[in-house]
Amino acid sequence: MFQTTSRPNLRLLAVLLATALGALPTSAAEGDPYAWPAYSPDLNYNFKERLGVFPMPTMDLDDNCAGVVGSQSSGMWTFKWGKNKRSVVTEKAITPMLARLNKDFTYFHDSMGWAPDSRIRAGGRSAVYLYGSGTCTDNADSNALGGWQSSVGGHPIILASYYPVYSFDPASTYGDKVSQQGAMVHEGIHAMLASLPGARNSAWFHEGANTWVQQEADTRRNPGNAPGPMGFLNAAAVVAPFIPIECYSGWLLDGSFGGPAAEGVNAYDSDGKQLCNWRNLLGGYQYGNMFPTFLGEWLGVGTIPWIWNYARNRVLEGMADSLGDAQIRRLIQEYRARMALMDMKKWSHEIKRLADANFGSSIKTEYSPAVAQVESWTASMYAKTTDSNGVLIPENRTLPGWSGANYVPLKVTGSVVEVGFEPIGRNMSLQLCYRTADGTPIYGTPVTSGRATLRLDKPPANGVVIAVVANTDYKYLGEATRKAKFDYRLAPGTGVTGTAETNRKWYDVELDYLPPTSAKRNLTAPASPFGLQLAHHRGAIRVGFKLEKPSRVKISLRTAYGALIANVLQTERPAGAQSTTIELQHWGVRTGTYLVSLEARGVVETRSFTVVR
Repeated sequence: MFQTTSRPNLRLLAVLLATALGALPTSAAEGDPYAWPAYSPDLNYNFKERLGVFPMPTMDLDDNCAGVVGSQSSGMWTFKWGKNKRSVVTEKAITPMLARLNKDFTYFHDSMGWAPDSRIRAGGRSAVYLYGSGTCTDNADSNALGGWQSSVGGHPIILASYYPVYSFDPASTYGDKVSQQGAMVHEGIHAMLASLPGARNSAWFHEGANTWVQQEADTRRNPGNAPGPMGFLNAAAVVAPFIPIECYSGWLLDGSFGGPAAEGVNAYDSDGKQLCNWRNLLGGYQYGNMFPTFLGEWLGVGTIPWIWNYARNRVLEGMADSLGDAQIRRLIQEYRARMALMDMKKWSHEIKRLADANFGSSIKTEYSPAVAQVESWTASMYAKTTDSNGVLIPENRTLPGWSGANYVPLKVTGSVVEVGFEPIGRNMSLQLCYRTADGTPIYGTPVTSGRATLRLDKPPANGVVIAVVANTDYKYLGEATRKAKFDYRLAPGTGVTGTAETNRKWYDVELDYLPPTSAKRNLTAPASPFGLQLAHHRGAIRVGFKLEKPSRVKISLRTAYGALIANVLQTERPAGAQSTTIELQHWGVRTGTYLVSLEARGVVETRSFTVVR
């Protein structure tokens, strides 16, 4: 069973009276909104710049693989089989399969900049071998099913049975043939990633970062369209934030968590048959890519290649080698807080969709035979608490694991909110945050103990503020880490009128986004209705514009994808030349491209600007 780490001699009274001891970086004044600072150094790696461009291979590598009797090659891929190849595997399936692999991997290499697998770097073609056909790869018969990444001759391959290969034949009647085709690309990405030096003890990242590559490619291939859909297994990270970041198969049936390389997951009966040791939906946690999505959106897409090159063992520890202890803990807290508000730039709507689809669902043992049949848990990202004389005690079974979090919804009123925080588990932090009615995300300063305070300069949507309690442990130290859960106490203070129900969708707030073509809409003659001009100077943007008539003006700061960062101005302005200033640091603006939108009298004009280091 899991264990709870504890420090038995803390008294909540001291917490309520103390200032935030050991607090993370603070704002200028207590209660000010918190702007996440940039990370230094920025984790960015570009394979093309570092490794150069590899020529199209013109040969197959000599894998010295007994049993190969035939092959078919095209572009950068080759397909090999043995004497037991089934009759359904013909050129009618092989040709479109190779075409699909060439199309997708050309895009991964040429457009996204990913390094090809080690076969191409050695001068040969990437390879697919037919499982069960009698080659050196396996001893299975021709009826065997399956598909995965394997290796032959010291290089990775796709090893696939007749089933996914025949799925490419136009004559195939398989109901799942489209997903089988995608699965072949998935295994090819595994071969690409297995050729890189990183994440050697991070099986979860081999799956999650794999699906991130496909997700990112699909999004880039369809510019102007709303991104998505995210894979349904991303819902696990949305509805169960207490699960650690580096976890395989999620919340196991004994209450512990799967380790980064599937430690603790596999269980077998006396006959050697595998037993189910996971819960429905959450058992596929490693296939979700929410954390890689966070890294790609908030740190930059070069972060994922950086991990594959420099985080040689585990992901968070590898990142900490460069960022240091304080910054990696802050990064974990940022991830948890942004997830609590579904503040994930262009993916925010997709996160909300996944939450809607799974909120209130029943999570239990996925199938039998199983290690145990567990009590059903009703899915909600909000942690249940019990009020004991004004102190909130969280439900024990969903306490955070290492790098996990609880989101505690609080009903609030007035102009300021204060919450006392007593960490019982080690390396804990608390951050208050909320979305306003217009969708603006507001964050308070994180604290590691004591009192968290946040001014409510703009009323919270639904009158609710979220207390994000995160564990920031990033080192996996074996069974003690995998089984540990981390306790805490909250003491609602000023402005808190009670806890909010955990079975309501407090995240259901209007997420203010412009459509991708917003910079072009409403720009009929004159082409610039307000003469909108932006000037960047010393960390601020001066916004200049002109009004033909007195108008109510709204100026919004947005990401490059149209996601609202903040409505920085909403006021009546007279006719004539106008200006206002946006302090970028106040809103956490880092390097990258952003949009400023001005709306007046039903007309919107948008201009972009880029912040460089």
